Amino acid sequence: FVGSTAAEQFNETAAYQTCTTTPASCTHLSLDGNSMTGTLPSELGTFTSLTRMDLRSNQLTGTLPSELGSLTRLTHMDLHSNQLSGSLPSELGNLTQLYYMYLYSNQLTGTLPSELGALTRLYWMQLFSNQLTGSLPSELGALTSFGVMNLYSNQLTGSLPSELGALTRLIRMNHQDNLLTGTLPTELGMLTSLTKLY
Repeated sequence: FVGSTAAEQFNETAAYQTCTTTPASCTHLSLDGNSMTGTLPSELGTFTSLTRMDLRSNQLTGTLPSELGSLTRLTHMDLHSNQLSGSLPSELGNLTQLYYMYLYSNQLTGTLPSELGALTRLYWMQLFSNQLTGSLPSELGALTSFGVMNLYSNQLTGSLPSELGALTRLIRMNHQDNLLTGTLPTELGMLTSLTKLY
């Protein structure tokens, strides 16, 4: 609490006590920029009031627990710059309030689950610099709130689905340094807000 006012210290202490004694009432979990190790516990799924999870820039390992799908109030998920591995659980499709998904610079593998198409409030998807494989699911075309989609530096294959043409709010799409094939769908011409395409 160095540099905090007395009121800030009180609020931070109260928040800490709430999160440790009553997880279901905790709204923010911010432990970024530390040297934390180990795996994400499945018990995180009991933090059902959580709106912001920020555990970026640590040394966390292991997989994303499927129990994260219980955090249905979550708007910010920031777990970038760790050593997380394994696939994205399909249960992430339950996070229908999610606005930011920052999972870049990890060691995530597997395909993008089609259930991500249920995240209709998602604006930022940052999944670059992982080891994701497979093709882009056509269900991503349902994410009409999308503004930024960065999936570069993975091992994605196949062609860009024509359904991406429905993302009329998209301003930036970066899929370079993958293994994509095929032709650009003509539907991309409908992306009138797009300013950067890589």
